[in-house]
Amino acid sequence: MMLILINAINYTSLGGEIKIFSEVKSNFFIISIEDNGIGFSAEEKNQLFKQFGKIERYGQGWDVGIEGTGLGLYIAKKIIELHGGNIWMESAGRNRGSKFSFSIPILRD
Repeated sequence: MMLILINAINYTSLGGEIKIFSEVKSNFFIISIEDNGIGFSAEEKNQLFKQFGKIERYGQGWDVGIEGTGLGLYIAKKIIELHGGNIWMESAGRNRGSKFSFSIPILRD
């Protein structure tokens, strides 16, 4: 979850808004982090959870500075899936923010 929150902070301009939601649904905890940052195009959505799927933001006029390898969301996805969960993202497009959510099963004795 920390990686998703850090990404939301890094990709939302100063003065932007980030919201965190949680719910229980069908024996899963679901955590969502929503921002009003730069959002994603349809093409970029397809890259997100792939190994080395870094989306280049440098020199495109956004007031965000981010570096990375493109491994963070890929590794997060693998860890969440190994625990029986799922991760997904929604974005209405460029400059319309994004919402990342993940689910983890509730274990009961």
